[in-house]
Amino acid sequence: MNTEVLWSSASARIVFWAFPPAAINPFLHGAWHGVESGVIKYSLPLLFICLATSIANAQWPGQTPPSEVPVYVPADYDPDESMPLLIFLHGYAPLTTAWYDILLPLQADANDQGYIFAKPDGSQDGLGEFYWNATDACCDMWGNEPDHVGYLLALVDSIEAHYNIDPRRIHLIGHSNGGFMCHRMACEDSGKFASVVSIAGAMWDDPSNCQPTEPIHVLQVHGTLDPVIWWLGGFIGLTPYPGVNTTIEYWAAQNGCSTTATEAGYIDLDWLILFNETTRWIYGGCDDASAGSAELWEVGAGSHFISFSDEGISALFGYLDSHSKPMPEPECQADVTGDQQVDIADLLLVINDWGTNDAVSDINNDGIVDVTDLLVVMGDWGPCA
Repeated sequence: MNTEVLWSSASARIVFWAFPPAAINPFLHGAWHGVESGVIKYSLPLLFICLATSIANAQWPGQTPPSEVPVYVPADYDPDESMPLLIFLHGYAPLTTAWYDILLPLQADANDQGYIFAKPDGSQDGLGEFYWNATDACCDMWGNEPDHVGYLLALVDSIEAHYNIDPRRIHLIGHSNGGFMCHRMACEDSGKFASVVSIAGAMWDDPSNCQPTEPIHVLQVHGTLDPVIWWLGGFIGLTPYPGVNTTIEYWAAQNGCSTTATEAGYIDLDWLILFNETTRWIYGGCDDASAGSAELWEVGAGSHFISFSDEGISALFGYLDSHSKPMPEPECQADVTGDQQVDIADLLLVINDWGTNDAVSDINNDGIVDVTDLLVVMGDWGPCA
């Protein structure tokens, strides 16, 4: 395995933490992240898995998190082919976010599954804790009010500028405070992300703070015995956060799904629990299930930290692979000749391909070029808008 060394133009230093998370706080941990001018990789046993790495700069005025974020690219990346993007958001973390490279090291799995992967750091508060300004409950404890929504959107834009990213397959996954931030991003820009996966997080207690403009796929993963973010909801300080069912049922309603879930099988998600402890609950009947859905993975007897098994990792990436944004409707569907005009040329081409399954002339994609395709041409006659 490998660890990464930060190289600063001011001074060379190795960022290395070998303390167990419980030595500082048994409930908090986070993800490692490059900060300054570059990333060099060194081999070191028993630590982090790192792959081909480069830097994305998400720069904007008044920026508080680091301006440079490691981006992990699959070895077979081809700039001529679009790839999905997965961004991981750490939890409220003491001193360093390196804990997540030990407890939830997703970058190797992401690259193996063909995802470009990034893991930015949030800001540091007055105690040196890394956090995201997600909701009123979590976790801007010092009231600094950094614009982390703007930061993450700028980061996505920066990665898209450097890599060929499939805009239909941009996903967020976060743990604890990062899970809260996933819900916040779904509220703020549901059009940007195909899905958000919140592990041990929650959304706003006041749902009026969340006004998504489009459907979005939402997966909530939560342990029933989580002692930090309680299943039934609770308080952080004096500020409430909603329970698991309230959180996911909000997204079910928002996506036009039933608010009554249907059991969809069991997963051995957490290898520390010696049975198929996780129940999948799906909220069906969505207005457009290809665009927005709601799903809950109930980790029976699960705690705040989930030790993902191989089956769990496979299920997680299976979820991401199957939850993308729908293909956009063509701007001018009946323009089969591609000249931005629906006219006699298109009509003649449809007639020429009559009775075949030609992919271009079969405008309504029903497997045959026939009168229905002809009617589409006639109905769209004229210049493309």
